This record gives sequence, structure tokens and C-alpha cells, in this order.
Amino acid sequence: MTCWNLHTVKYLIAILFILFGTNCYDTNPVAIKGIIDFNGFFTQSIISLNGEWEFYHNQRIDQLEPNSKFYVQMPSLWNNDPGFVGDGFGVYQLKLINVPKVPLALHIPEMYSSYNVYANERLIAKSGQVGKSKEETIPSFDRNVVGLQTENQEIRLSIEVANFHFPRGGIPSSLRIGEYSAIKAYREKGIAESVFLSGAAFMLGLYHLIAYLIFRKDKPFLFFGIFCLNLSLRPLLINEQYLVEIFPSISWIYWQKIEFLNFLALLPFFYHFIRVSYSKEPQSIFSKSLNVIFISFAILVVFSDPIIFANIPVPVYILIGAAVFDLTLLLIKQIKLGDKGAKVVFLFFIFLAIIVLIEILIERNILRGFDFIEVPGFIIFLISQAYVLSLHTEKLRVEKNQADLEILNEKRRNLRLELSFSTERERILSDLHDHLGAKLTDLSIRIESLKPNQTLTEADIGFLKMDVKNCFQSFRDTIYDNDDFRIMTEDFMYGLQLNLTRRYARTKRELRFETNEHTRIQLQKIDNEELKRNLYAITVEIATNDLKYGSNATYWNFDLDENGLNVKMDVDSNFKNSGEFSIGTRSIQRRLESLNARWTENNENNHYTIHFFIPIPNLRN
Repeated sequence: MTCWNLHTVKYLIAILFILFGTNCYDTNPVAIKGIIDFNGFFTQSIISLNGEWEFYHNQRIDQLEPNSKFYVQMPSLWNNDPGFVGDGFGVYQLKLINVPKVPLALHIPEMYSSYNVYANERLIAKSGQVGKSKEETIPSFDRNVVGLQTENQEIRLSIEVANFHFPRGGIPSSLRIGEYSAIKAYREKGIAESVFLSGAAFMLGLYHLIAYLIFRKDKPFLFFGIFCLNLSLRPLLINEQYLVEIFPSISWIYWQKIEFLNFLALLPFFYHFIRVSYSKEPQSIFSKSLNVIFISFAILVVFSDPIIFANIPVPVYILIGAAVFDLTLLLIKQIKLGDKGAKVVFLFFIFLAIIVLIEILIERNILRGFDFIEVPGFIIFLISQAYVLSLHTEKLRVEKNQADLEILNEKRRNLRLELSFSTERERILSDLHDHLGAKLTDLSIRIESLKPNQTLTEADIGFLKMDVKNCFQSFRDTIYDNDDFRIMTEDFMYGLQLNLTRRYARTKRELRFETNEHTRIQLQKIDNEELKRNLYAITVEIATNDLKYGSNATYWNFDLDENGLNVKMDVDSNFKNSGEFSIGTRSIQRRLESLNARWTENNENNHYTIHFFIPIPNLRN
């Protein structure tokens, strides 16, 4: 593990401690057998009323039977402790002794799913309507802060809870007591944190959706933006549930639907964000199944009651585990491929997985006395993802600049190609003038030499046919050369081979042309049009000499190595005097010299061989 990764792990562990530190309050004093003693402990500003509370199942406060009480650990869901069904009602009681005579207040959390709170048998807070049946009970979301009268040093808290609309019943979070100003500040701080976290997630989401509009094909921005916007609702729906205060007219059932739909949307968008960021493969069976399952769950939430759809989290937790496993394998694969961004994502992904696990344990009332840490954990993860996506954006910018540079280079190549075409057109016109023009002039002179009423002999007619044929052949050769040049711009070696093949076939000579795929590809990549034009001209002129003085089959070989191009031509010669059959034309020599080429030739025993080497720099790159 690199030094950077070790530091990152240390930071993540520190963040976990900070999250727990900001959500854990010293539970001393702890309630024992339904009594909590504040003697000497009330130096803290806020105390969680955790520990053993008395619980009377299916009883109302005015009908308590002392012999039927249970002692349960607070926070308490009676499904878990003592283990009753979710439907029902009951009374939680706690006796506070040695209470200081200072202005106190009680922070009351959400309960499942209606409650009445009494202090010394005086009703101080309520949420919904507590009843003995589903018809009598009205569920409601309410978190209250109420003052406590402290004339006496003893306070008996009694809480009636009724639940017939939710799978779990009881008090899922801790009640807290403290000085009135501290409790009020605690409540306001919770709302401020929720609004801040919501705003942070919303701005991240909006930013990345705008980024997606700019980089249309980059789906990570789309999924990340939607995920952040969905997450921005989460802080306002849990903890202090500030949205419930803003929109009090919305019923408890609809708030439950909104909260569960928000919860369900988190995993699919997060999963697809990670997958499209680090995999270009088509959707897997698991990915497609995930979409179908969550759409089905969403339909169930919309068309059923909370008593049914509130059981969805259990199978969702299983899917979360499967998704974590799948994404872990994907990220490890990317790390092995050398993706630096994947290392950052993987570390924070494991951090987030731990946060989600803790969240599940809190929600199932296995971990007690903690507030939800899901959203702060997500925000920390989102910041890490924003960093990674910023690297991705920089990569896109570099790729865009490279693409723009490639377009510019392509334009430059096209201009050079157009210049080459222009030069070639001038050469063709020159050839037409030099070759076809001369032959047309000969033909014109021969025709003008004929006298009126002159009878043409067979020899005269033969000369005229030969002149006309030579004119057409010269014109045809010029056109073919132009076509070959066009082909050579796309595949130089193929165009050169085509040109030589046609020339030798016209004279019924055999051509053996050899090269290799490496030479074809690498020579085409060489961005030196002057070199290619000279090579073409040298090859054609040598071939012309061969067709004039050589005989039988001709062997041509082109081989490109890391230093340059080797060209060899081998043929039988009809001439004993090597001077009559030689590379020695000054034009070919000048072209080879301009390319800093080295050449050798040999003409012995009626056999001619020429070999030349053209150095080409930067081939190793």
C-alpha cells in the first residue's frame, strides 16, 4: 500500500470517529430498573435517557398493572425487546430523581407511530392520536421540544405509544434532556445541519447535471447528478424531518411513501454511476435485474400501505450487499489496470459501505443511542467523487484538446495533400506537354506532309496508326499515373505496387514485388510527402530503365527497419556494357542524394542488381 493510501485510510478512520463523536452523547447516568439518578451527573448540557425503562404492553396509562411490566433497553422497538408483534400499544415509564432545579427541556424523537408524553401525569406533548385499535389510532410525524417543570427533584416520564400502521412499534431513537437553551440549540443545530447537507448535495447534483449537458456522452455525470439530487432530500426526511414542518398538511402515509421512494432510488443510481464510470461493458444480468426489482418495489410503495411496503428494507439490504460485492470486484479490476482514480473511489467506497452497515444496524435498533450518520457519510463520499469526476473532467478536456489538435493536424495534412495534388497536376500537364505534345506534333507533321490526292501506301498508314497509338498510350499512362498517386495517398505501398504491376504487365514482363505488413503500415504513418514523392519517382525511373534494358522476371523488395527503408531490385540484363544499363541518370542520383541515401549497383554476367537505403529518423517513436 502506498504512503498516500495509508494517509487516506487514517483520514477515513478519523472521519468515522468524528461522525460517531458528533452523534454520540455520554449516556451517563444510565437508567437502571426504570430509574435514572442525576445526582452529580448534570454537569453535561445534554443527556440521553438510555438504559432500562419500564414497559407495559397493550396497556394505557390509566390502566397500568404493575405486575405485567417488562424492563427494556431504550431506544426500544417492542418487536425486538421484549419481542411482540408490531401492531399494538403500550406505555414506557422512567423515573428521574435528583433533578436539578434549572429550566429543563425534553427533546422527543419520532415514534412508531403515535404517542402521548406525560410528565408527572401531566400531558406535555403528543403526536397523532393514540388508540387501542387501527380505527382509533392516527399516525403522525412529530419531533417535539417541550419544557419541564422542576419544582420537585423527581419527574416520572410516561409515554404512551400506539402503532397499527407500521411493521415496527416503539421508540427507535433516544429521548434527550438538558437545559432548555441547550436542547433548543441542539434542535436548531440539527435543522441547520440537515439544510446544509441537503444544499451541498443539491449543488453537487445540479453542477454535474450541467456538466452532463456539456459532455453529452459522459453518463457518469448524469447518474451522479441524479443521485445527488435524490440524496439532497434525505437529510430533510430523516433526523429532524424538517420537510414535515414545512409541509404539515401532507399526511403521514404520503410522507412514508416519499421517504421510502427516496430510499429506494439511492442504490440504483449510485450503482449505475460507479459501473458506467469504470466499465464500458454492456449491462450485466445483475444490473438489469436491479432495475427491474427496484421499479417493482417503487410500484409497491406507490400502491400499498406502509404496513406492507415498510418491510422492503430487508430485501434491499441483501441487494445492497450484492451490489457492494459486484462493485468491489469492478474497482479492484480497475486498480490492477492502473486507474489512479479507482484507488480513491475504492477507499471511499469501503468507507461508505461501513457507513451504510452502521446505518442498517441503527435503523434495525441493533445499535442504540446513535443518530443517523448516513447523510454525512454520503456527503463525504460525494466530495471524494466530485474530486474524481474533476479528474475525469480534466481528462475529457485534455482529450478534447487532443482531438482539436488532431483535427488541426488533419487540416494541415489535407493542405499538404492538396499542395501535392496541385504539384502532381502540374507534373501531369508537364508530362502531357512533353510526351503527348511531342507525339501529337509528330502526328501533325506527318499529316501535313501528305499532299492532296496522294495515294497512301501501307507504310504511310502504318506510321499514322503507330503515331495515333503512341498518342493514346502516352495519354493513358499519364491518367494511370494520376490514379496511382491518389491511391498512394491512402496506401503508399499498395499504390506503388499497382503502378509497377501495370507497367510491367504492359510489356508482358513478370514482376515479383515483395514487402511486409509492418513496412506497409509504418511507411503510411510517415508524414513526409517529399520523401514519398522522391521514392516514387526513383522507383518509376529505375523501372523504366529496366523495361528498356532488362529481360525476364524482375524482383523488387521493400523492407522498413528501425533505421530506414531498404530497397532492392534484381533483374537479368541484355547489355554487357554496364554503363548502358545503370542508375547513372543524374536525376535519380540527385533525388537519392537529397534523401541522404546510400546506394550500390552491380551489373555482371548479364545480371543487374541495385540496392539503396534511405535513412528515416524517429522511426523508433
